[in-house]
Amino acid sequence: MLAIATTDGQLDELHSTLQTVGAQSFEIVEPGGERLVVLATVSDAWETALMASELRAGGFMAVTRPDGGAGLKAWHRNTEPARFGDRLSICLAWSEHDRAGMSNLIELGPGGFGSGHHVTTRMIIEELMQRVSGGERVLDVGCGSGILALAAVALGADHAVGVDLKPEAVEATVRNASLNGLAERVVATAAPLEEIDGPFDIVLANIARAGIVALADELVDHLAEDGHLIVSGIAPRQCEQVTGFLRPLIEAHRRIEGDWAVLVLDRPSASPA
Repeated sequence: MLAIATTDGQLDELHSTLQTVGAQSFEIVEPGGERLVVLATVSDAWETALMASELRAGGFMAVTRPDGGAGLKAWHRNTEPARFGDRLSICLAWSEHDRAGMSNLIELGPGGFGSGHHVTTRMIIEELMQRVSGGERVLDVGCGSGILALAAVALGADHAVGVDLKPEAVEATVRNASLNGLAERVVATAAPLEEIDGPFDIVLANIARAGIVALADELVDHLAEDGHLIVSGIAPRQCEQVTGFLRPLIEAHRRIEGDWAVLVLDRPSASPA
């Protein structure tokens, strides 16, 4: 089965396209707001995957969906919206879950890593909620789907720059910024980090120990004087080593959940004259 996120204005075009590519039948789910999710039945799994790819190439947000059983239960569990109190909600565009009452909603389309459910993503967003007061300039290193950059802007940052080595991540971030009406405030690039003009009030790097160590000097150099560097993708046992590579920044906060840790680092306060 296919799940395609669409709107009422796109429904006729999608219906025509589904008939053209050979979908056997479809039903419409209305999860709330302007979003519609079309569930289309296809003859077999191979045709479903091929059709999803063709629909995405045509500009539709289409993914494959299990028909039933344990796979469908996992699908519904993994497409549950991520909620952060009354300040932010994140939802995959094709989620069939009710969106009524979700505040400050960010939708994510296909492509790029990050949906709001991984513990490191959630912890970083919760750290952002404590540190974004309005007007900040944010740098997201290893932007994936753009989720952290989008979250920062949705929470009140002025704008965000996403950087990623993978072209598909840059493309996903650009698409998701447009999807949420944030194309003028969230940009993405595959340019080397040293070519990105700083400084930034908040620098984010959810890229694992090796990536943080390799980019340590650039991460530090891009941080504004009173800014915050927030890093994750690391194990608790790696915290001391990672902090050492990020000198002269000093650890301001450490948070650990299970196998994962988040570090917040600031510049040391200037000594009084």
